[in-house]
Amino acid sequence: MYKHVVLWKLKDSVGGENCYELSKEVKRRLQILPDHISEIIDFEVAINIGDYGASFFDVSLVSTFENRDTFWAYTNYPIHDEVVAYIQSIQEAEHIVDYRI
Repeated sequence: MYKHVVLWKLKDSVGGENCYELSKEVKRRLQILPDHISEIIDFEVAINIGDYGASFFDVSLVSTFENRDTFWAYTNYPIHDEVVAYIQSIQEAEHIVDYRI
């Protein structure tokens, strides 16, 4: 199995929407991907609820694929590109960890 983990820090506000509203929109957009991308085995999106000093990131994604090839196939779907473009337009930082289990 191939795991893909992404953490995003979003801007404080964009277009009149605050960070929490942006986080909800990111989550909504990400959650539709499994309906369109058959390579996804498991897909978990969450908004950070931690309120302590180490809580830097706003949204997380943990996804599972059969292998690296199916992960790369996932990245080639136009709907994936649309979601990525939206997130990039409102993010301050992004960290990614990929690993095999």
